[in-house]
Amino acid sequence: MNFFKELREFIKNIMVWLYFLLGFSFFFFLIPAGHTLSVIIFEKIKHDLLPDEVQLIVTNPLSAFLAQVQVSLLMAFIATLPIFLYRMMKYFLPALFDKERKVVMWILSVSTFLFFIGCTFAYLFLIPITFKVLYPYATVIGAVPFFSVGEFISSVFSLMIAVGVMFLLPIFMALLNFLNIVGTDFWKSKWRYAFVLFLVFSAIITPDGTGITMVMLIVPLMILYGLGMIISRK
Repeated sequence: MNFFKELREFIKNIMVWLYFLLGFSFFFFLIPAGHTLSVIIFEKIKHDLLPDEVQLIVTNPLSAFLAQVQVSLLMAFIATLPIFLYRMMKYFLPALFDKERKVVMWILSVSTFLFFIGCTFAYLFLIPITFKVLYPYATVIGAVPFFSVGEFISSVFSLMIAVGVMFLLPIFMALLNFLNIVGTDFWKSKWRYAFVLFLVFSAIITPDGTGITMVMLIVPLMILYGLGMIISRK
């Protein structure tokens, strides 16, 4: 198969995922009981994560509409991520041996599970604490705590997706060992450097001055790092 045929096949797999992405996006725009699904999801997120003393505002006439579009697209992306991974794996599987195919399918299933676990962890623990810890600083200096709708949605989903990706750490470690890029004892000898790296990343994506959310993220990451060491040695 020449380059252009390979490219067409690759684009075909991407397009299948894009069709699902658009389909799910429209699905979240359906109107049950007078409200779009994106509005229902938004209300749920606001109820679960936004502190009571904080008010959401719109800064222009399009903000509310764009917020619903944003919620729909982001929810569709999360929902269709397994489809995207499957289409990519399907594209590469014909070039692999049977043993390698089993490894790839294992990576697909475990990666999907870990990603959703990471998103859930961020939603249930990291984001609520971050908001509750940071916003009292506004009242201390006499400022009124507001949050624009677009920034609220972006903050919630960006942190969820970032933590979901970080939870793929054991897969990344095992994959590097499987490809013989690093040795079996590499991760064990570098755990101190990994801890410092986790410390820096956690400080960046969890802007909590008290360090509570940073510690909450470092602990599972170090557990996942240990799990990655175990998997890599097998």
